[in-house]
Amino acid sequence: MDTETSCPTRHAARCPDDPRSDFVAQVYRHSRTVIDAELRRLARKVPSLRRTDLDVIAATLEEIAESLLLARLRNAPQDTAPLLRLFDTQRVDM
Repeated sequence: MDTETSCPTRHAARCPDDPRSDFVAQVYRHSRTVIDAELRRLARKVPSLRRTDLDVIAATLEEIAESLLLARLRNAPQDTAPLLRLFDTQRVDM
């Protein structure tokens, strides 16, 4: 359940000059933080879950984050850059 600090090779961005590269890494780290927090919460609520159970849940959540967010961000055309602001965790719109 440790938060990984870098993206695995299969999650690497296309090009270091791509402005989305750092953003994809940030979204990856943020998703790992959320997954890890939820796994800790689940482990507290259901102490009968074994480490292997939590590993399966973690792998499933990682795959969901990959397919719903990361792969789409990596494959987004350059002209969709303004849409990336939707994921800006520093901004709060009210």
